Amino acid sequence: MRAVVALCCALALPAAAQMPSQTPSEVVDAFHEALKAGDRRKALEQLTADVLIFEQGRQERSRTEYARNHLAEDIGFASVTRRSVSRRSVKLHANVAWVTSQNRTRGTFKNRAVDIVTDETVVLSRVGGKWRIAHIHWSFDDKALH
Repeated sequence: MRAVVALCCALALPAAAQMPSQTPSEVVDAFHEALKAGDRRKALEQLTADVLIFEQGRQERSRTEYARNHLAEDIGFASVTRRSVSRRSVKLHANVAWVTSQNRTRGTFKNRAVDIVTDETVVLSRVGGKWRIAHIHWSFDDKALH
């Protein structure tokens, strides 16, 4: 009888509640995929409200600040380039994870050829049972933008 009750309860849950939450790597990939697709809402959904983003000497100190200042440029860049992950490492400790990746990005942006290797560190925290990006640090040699 308990098994029947458990099955009925599971079937009554919405599909999203039954699905396991994404892994930290999947959240990082979902963020990049949203940028590539131009999906602002989905990109911002992957970030904590107080996300801290470092890129080439610039800083955004919240999801709102990132959305206002730099998100459009990141979407524009991602939409016309191809990014591939060449190396990735994931570390977990309780409700904190960090994903380090080395990415190669190629294409043309603002009439300039792009062929860069980017080092990316993403720190995630578990918020409401879901992994969300709390910090991103991107670095690359800007001389590599031809």
